[in-house]
Amino acid sequence: MTLTLFEIWMYVQIPLVWFLFRRFAGRNVAGEMIAGAMIGIFNEFATEPLWDYHLRLNFYKDIPLGIIFSWAIMFTLVVYVSERLYCFFRKRTAVQPGDKTIFIFDLVAAVVIAFPIETLGVKAGIWTYRYDRLNWDWGMVPVVQMPWEALFGYCLLMLVGPGFVRAWEKSFDEVVPGAGK
Repeated sequence: MTLTLFEIWMYVQIPLVWFLFRRFAGRNVAGEMIAGAMIGIFNEFATEPLWDYHLRLNFYKDIPLGIIFSWAIMFTLVVYVSERLYCFFRKRTAVQPGDKTIFIFDLVAAVVIAFPIETLGVKAGIWTYRYDRLNWDWGMVPVVQMPWEALFGYCLLMLVGPGFVRAWEKSFDEVVPGAGK
């Protein structure tokens, strides 16, 4: 029953998060969601043999469609949090083009947004790692008992993922009806 509720949430979260950002942040995140889903599709397709999912509605082998939606939400939240932290600490109103310090804030967002989402997914039983294929041996992050490699992997992914989302979000907004910022 719990997995069914998580799977339902994965579908509800897309319109809900879009609405909440539009209403309370004055920000249309359709482009971020589409770009984030693209990264999610690539990542899931490329790494499919490394984890087993336990949900029902799959689009390829055992990869659930809801997981792709969750990637969309995760990248939307990571980009938003990273940009807010950047603006706060750099005392700016927007990310300055070419300012590489945004990568630091992307890494922080990976630790405070992406890794907890990963931890929740594993602890809730939405997926299990295929340790027989991963060969992870760095040990576990204290308190949450998650592999260090998972945290490191998210940090590496956040060095490229948010940049991709930022680069493509506006072009997707142009093709989404009613999307403008």
